[in-house]
Amino acid sequence: MYNKTLGCLLGAAIGDAMGAATETMSASQILKQYGAPVKEFKAPPPYVPARGRRAGQITDAFSIPYFLLNEILEQDSQITRQTAKQALKKWGKSEYFEPFAGMTTRKAVKRLNDSEQMSDWEFAGHLGNKLFKGHYYALSSNGAACKAFPAGLLSRGELDAAIEYAVEISMSSHDDPLSISGACAVAAAVSEALKANRTVFNLVQAGLYGARRGEELARKRHDIWIYPGPSVKKRIDMAIEIALKAGDQAYILSQLREKIGNGPAIAETVPTVFGILIAEQGDAMESIYAGVGMGDETSAAASIAGAIAGCFHGETCFPQELCSQLEAENQLQLMQMAARLGGR
Repeated sequence: MYNKTLGCLLGAAIGDAMGAATETMSASQILKQYGAPVKEFKAPPPYVPARGRRAGQITDAFSIPYFLLNEILEQDSQITRQTAKQALKKWGKSEYFEPFAGMTTRKAVKRLNDSEQMSDWEFAGHLGNKLFKGHYYALSSNGAACKAFPAGLLSRGELDAAIEYAVEISMSSHDDPLSISGACAVAAAVSEALKANRTVFNLVQAGLYGARRGEELARKRHDIWIYPGPSVKKRIDMAIEIALKAGDQAYILSQLREKIGNGPAIAETVPTVFGILIAEQGDAMESIYAGVGMGDETSAAASIAGAIAGCFHGETCFPQELCSQLEAENQLQLMQMAARLGGR
């Protein structure tokens, strides 16, 4: 369990830090900037969100779930909405907030700071435009998916527990059916990856189950009969179809980028990640490289792909020099965290 837990943490962190150098750029811009696919930590150029930071430093994609895991451990492994909110408030006071907070997370932190007594319903409604019966707009982003892997790790391989935890975590900031669906897909895939003798097929099937079940639970809880945006589960189906078609990996990745995308919407990033995992046959570093080179939300895609594939293979799939550089630049103490989580 320790080996897989550490692999998940390392994969998520390495993916985030490597993707920081290509965030918001197009695939062609990345190749023009670096002259080749990015396969190591690079100092971010001056026109990306991570500008001014050093090669190997993480951004929000890993720092938010890292704060979350620390808070869960401090709270005696309580995985609740309140724990997730408390972690988000602490993250909002960190160095990562101003340069990296996404639209939904920024609003969530502001609302958390404005009122400690606000109900969950009021909290969600204030983030968007509350219409009809719980219909509020523009919440569903990939931020929910980035912080979903802790739910999978803490599930001990029980898919429904992973989904339950992911719902609680997502509701702290991304309380809508699509965000919850995407978060549950990632959590379920990580949960499945904790088990021995799994295949990429098993991971993808777990992700599909998580996406479907997560949306069901979210819509049932809020009686949300209308919510704008495409189905995460159906987009994963599309990604599977693209990834299984004949063609080399570069072509498959281009099709994922052009037909599904890798923008902030959770129905882009999460399905594309599952397509990447299939195309790269679950290889952890190759999946991270694909996310880094995909363009647009590269830190998110590479971090999520790294978390799932890293858990699938364990810590030994990552080059020691990358792990050492990551630790030197961020002082994360991931081995200690993995030991505490693995002993839960």
